[in-house]
Formats: sequence, structure tokens, C-alpha cells
Amino acid sequence: MESNSAEKKIVSLQLGRFLKNHFRIVRVCEWGFPQVIESSLIADGKPFPTLFWLSCPFLKEEVSRLESAGMIAEFEKRIEEDEVFAGEYLRAHSQTTLLKEQLLEKSPVSDEQKRLLMGRGIGGIRNLKRVKCLHLQLANFLGGVPNPVGRDVWNLLKKTQCPCKRVICEELLSNYE
Repeated sequence: MESNSAEKKIVSLQLGRFLKNHFRIVRVCEWGFPQVIESSLIADGKPFPTLFWLSCPFLKEEVSRLESAGMIAEFEKRIEEDEVFAGEYLRAHSQTTLLKEQLLEKSPVSDEQKRLLMGRGIGGIRNLKRVKCLHLQLANFLGGVPNPVGRDVWNLLKKTQCPCKRVICEELLSNYE
């Protein structure tokens, strides 16, 4: 899961900081820039529970609007009240755990590191009936996990790509150089 220098550069610009973890891009936008990355689970020798990251600045902004509108509480209420939705959400946590387990088979980790990583859900969530943040949920869904929260976040977004008049990642790169 080694990323090249061009990928590290754009993802660092997207996140506003250098990502120490190794990662791979799992989804790009129509402009060819990363939207979602899959991160290694160990960073600087320490467990790092977030498997999928939403790196796209456009999507991060759009999802932040949903969070500001109180959508986290709406999803948590739905998880409490809708057994089918709650079951789908718990399966998304389980599938994410399976993906983590597969990745950890390929890298040397201590039993303690593995325990810390495997004992939590999406993005390190302890209480599997909670929604830590919508960005994590969307990244998890776009990363390939059938996550009902992420799916519904995606469906709630009015726009999912930068307009051609303003591709944010092109601006990030041109301002960097």
C-alpha cells in the first residue's frame, strides 16, 4: 500500500496536512483527483483506526453542511428506531472490521495493536449505534462498504463533483507551485 509522491502531494494538500500513513486511492472524481483513500492501520508504530478517509475538499464541504444541519442526530435516531437500517449499519461495521483484519494479515502488528484496531467500528467508533461523523460514513460507503448512513449521505448531496469552473484540487496544486 505504497503511495507515490504525486499522490502524497495532492492528498496532503486536500487534507491540509501531511499524512504519515501509507495509503492507496480507492476513488477519484471526474477530474482525476482523489475523493477517498484507504489508509494503513498503523502510523508511526501506533494503531490508526480510520480505514477510509474522505480526502476531496468539495465533498468534505458538502458533507459538513449536512452535519451543520443536524443530520448526525437524524441518523442516530433512525438507527434507534429502524431495525432494518440498524442491522445494515451494524453489518457495515462488521464488514469494515473484516477489511481491517485482511489488511493486518499483511503487516506485522502486535496483539495489543490488533486488539485496539479490531475492537472498534468504522473510524474507531466504540458505540456501534453512534455516528461519529458523516465524512467517515461517506468515505466508508465510497470505499466499497455497503454502509446505509454513507449511502444516504451520498444521496442527500445535491452536488458530488466540483463544477468545471472551479476544480478545487487544481487550485490547490497551482497555489502550491
